Amino acid sequence: MFRLCRVCTILCCLLLWHGTAWAEKLDRIVAVVNGDIILYSEIQDSIKKLVQNSPEVKLDDPQTKMQLEKQMLQQLIRERLTDQEVKRLKIVVTKSDVDETIERIKSENHFSDEQLDETIQKMGKTREQFREEMKKEMERSRLLERALKSKIVITNEQVDAVLKSKGGDVSETKERRRLSMIFLPVPQGSGSRETEEAERLGKELHGRLKQGADFAKLAREYSKGPAAEEGGDIGYVATDELSPFIEEATRGLARDEISRLVKTPQGFYILKVTDVKRERILSGDAGNREAARRMLYQQEMTKRFEEWARELESKAFIQISL
Repeated sequence: MFRLCRVCTILCCLLLWHGTAWAEKLDRIVAVVNGDIILYSEIQDSIKKLVQNSPEVKLDDPQTKMQLEKQMLQQLIRERLTDQEVKRLKIVVTKSDVDETIERIKSENHFSDEQLDETIQKMGKTREQFREEMKKEMERSRLLERALKSKIVITNEQVDAVLKSKGGDVSETKERRRLSMIFLPVPQGSGSRETEEAERLGKELHGRLKQGADFAKLAREYSKGPAAEEGGDIGYVATDELSPFIEEATRGLARDEISRLVKTPQGFYILKVTDVKRERILSGDAGNREAARRMLYQQEMTKRFEEWARELESKAFIQISL
């Protein structure tokens, strides 16, 4: 009896070892990103999703498959880096945020709950998996908006150039202001202490500016907003290009005047009007102008994202063993 038990134990151990060894052959670590691992199975899952959504993608050629694996790994590395930034900056997407997005998807596609569930099932996911993926995408989207959106300014000249290429006429005159900005961010999810510290610094800087301190110098030293290294100068902007809180804060300001300290959900702003001019722009159809602006914004966002992602990669500790 003892020998039988011993044999059974040895067989179980061998089976466990064999199963583990087989799993290791099937799966392995292909990259480490700041301590977070990426598995080979994740690459295969990504390729599987791609093939499901794009049947024209063929994996018969080993060279093509290898190239696709490298592309998927690069995408997964960027996702890891993005998720790490989400945690570092404490960007939060709540359950109600996800609920609102799902309701919007249902409304835009005229889906009932049953139709949405059916669509999710066709994607090979459960409702919970779908919600989790949606949450991740929303977190990444908010991160990119926070990291990049404030740095992107689409001017009327750029829109005019697009419309002119389609046969538009210059016929409208608008006022444009050259603005400089000091921005003191308050991270999402921060407590009252962080908000109070940012407001205290904002009041201190505003007081120094009122006493004649150099705006550009303070912007370089303290601002976390666009063009901080250029003294906060964001260039000429038309009134209708400004966000409502900036438009309201700078309304009526003459050249070289400074705004009040402006509190927003993102943080605190101090603005300075450095020049004012009026110029003729393409009037065009409002819908066409908005479409042209969106196209230019998306092009600039893509360009900025590549720069931002490469900068993250250059600062990260990444080991690849694909």
